[in-house]
Amino acid sequence: MEGWKKVLIDGTDGSDFLSGVHATFDCIGCHGGKGGENTKDDAHVGLIADPSDGAANICLTCHENTHEQYQDAIHYTQAGYYDLFEKRSGEKITDQTGYMDGFKKDCASCHVSCGNCHISSPKPVRGGLVRAHKVIRRPDMVKNCTACHGSRVGDEYYGSNDYAGADVHRVPEAMDCVDCHSGMDMHGDGTRPTHRYDAPDLAKCTDCHGPGIDDEWDNQYHVTHLDQFSCQVCHSQTYKSCNGCHAGEGITGSSYGTFKIGYNPRSASRPEKYVVLRHIPVVEDTYAAWGMDHLSNFDTESTWKMATPHNIRRWTERTEVAEGKPCFDSCHNSYQGPEDFFLRASDLAGLPEAEQRANQDVVVPDGAPNDSW
Repeated sequence: MEGWKKVLIDGTDGSDFLSGVHATFDCIGCHGGKGGENTKDDAHVGLIADPSDGAANICLTCHENTHEQYQDAIHYTQAGYYDLFEKRSGEKITDQTGYMDGFKKDCASCHVSCGNCHISSPKPVRGGLVRAHKVIRRPDMVKNCTACHGSRVGDEYYGSNDYAGADVHRVPEAMDCVDCHSGMDMHGDGTRPTHRYDAPDLAKCTDCHGPGIDDEWDNQYHVTHLDQFSCQVCHSQTYKSCNGCHAGEGITGSSYGTFKIGYNPRSASRPEKYVVLRHIPVVEDTYAAWGMDHLSNFDTESTWKMATPHNIRRWTERTEVAEGKPCFDSCHNSYQGPEDFFLRASDLAGLPEAEQRANQDVVVPDGAPNDSW
């Protein structure tokens, strides 16, 4: 059978495109090209591979309101990349052609169109139709979501790292990403956030677990620590951190398991005093390949960033103690050594001076927080 027939009419797995409402548009109506030609090269003149991307987005025909929101969403704009580049460098990424050329080559592929979630796998993972040419309402967790968000979120959620098990919410064929991350969280609300934690209607643990929702919520630990700690401080397992990333090369350092609690670097938008922190791989010469040998304002942004690991468990090293022992033995004890859960000045030893300065606001002083209980 010819390839185009397999794509369009093979419906053995429920992927029959021709039976859906989107078949009211013919192939040329969406993809362009030239009708009445008998050779592939002639028929593909003017072909638009992804008609859901760019100003001429075909999805606007019916989904105008959703797209107007999405064109300002983080997945579409990649505004977070621009924002942090400009904060650390002191320059606009658009100031020099070399910066934008490098960005388009090394980073812009992470931009995703409507079709990258609802028809095919995203471009950064080489695309490919998810369910033949069926337009799917609910993105596929493996072929869409963790195809991009795999090395940290996916591996943690599936339990692929040898130092931690799967997330308690990982229930195959029952729960997936969009059970928590759906609607406005993905498509936006028309505002233009510059950080993923500022996205509207962001998924929160308390959407499902909280007073009047979860019978197990009302206990002395939650009441005592709710305003002090993010949920992940107690309920995350060890998660991945990385060192050394260079444009054009990717991770040039190492990836490893960590668990560090520090002061919340996003206290302006989130109330918790303590959160878990993940080391990100940006270094002073990350963008050397773009013509910027040194990030002049590198120390203005921490490299230990707030994290929300997707490897939640009810019982962790913080919530489980030996029989007859108090919780003090698990977390309230200041170990002052390699097993200390808190990010200390000693954890920054050996790092370049600029990186040590960058993280002063998130480091927990020796002795704290026990001194303030």
